[in-house]
Amino acid sequence: MPPAIFDPMWRLFSLLVIYILVFSTAPAAAQDTADFSSAADFIFNTTAFRKGIYRSFKEFQLNDPSEHGNIVVKSRSSAAQIYLLANRNELHIVDSTGQEKKLKDYWGFSDGKTVYIRDNGLNKLQEIGYYCLYEIHVIAPTPVANPNAITFNNAPPPNQKKKVFNILTGQVYDLTLYNLRKYILPQDKELLEMFNTDAQKRDRMEYYIHWFNERNTPVL
Repeated sequence: MPPAIFDPMWRLFSLLVIYILVFSTAPAAAQDTADFSSAADFIFNTTAFRKGIYRSFKEFQLNDPSEHGNIVVKSRSSAAQIYLLANRNELHIVDSTGQEKKLKDYWGFSDGKTVYIRDNGLNKLQEIGYYCLYEIHVIAPTPVANPNAITFNNAPPPNQKKKVFNILTGQVYDLTLYNLRKYILPQDKELLEMFNTDAQKRDRMEYYIHWFNERNTPVL
């Protein structure tokens, strides 16, 4: 084939390949930043939390609770948590007419000073950053001794468990060594290397979340 014909066709083919490679990966990069009206709305950029109920994760991201009123958190007894498999507390709201109702479908709420996420009850966000940190509380039943049974390990599960979620995607992870190594820290190669060589990393998992947040800023 003469070069005059071959060269334009080859350039066209190359441009087509580049176009496919670029735009086939574009949606994955854009998912985290879609639907924000401006960076100023992003809750990461403010410490002035608006008081109210977040019906969705998006409302939390935008610091824009859609339901307002007098917020009441009611605790449940330990017995109810164990035998009824109930959350340790529940959220009620009192409207302007004085009517109180229990809320069922919501993501969390803010009292104007602190943000609480709904996960086995309501839990305070201990840190708001690229990865937001919180702790859930679980009431575990006390094992009943059975002298006729052979037991190996009847230790109840821990009463507290740390969790984190990505402030851009909402993806929630248990705070474990595996999740830090596999999903969170690979975004910061230098911090991941420190983590992998840290003999005390099991006791420093919360610190690594803090360090990651200090070193990395979620970008809209």
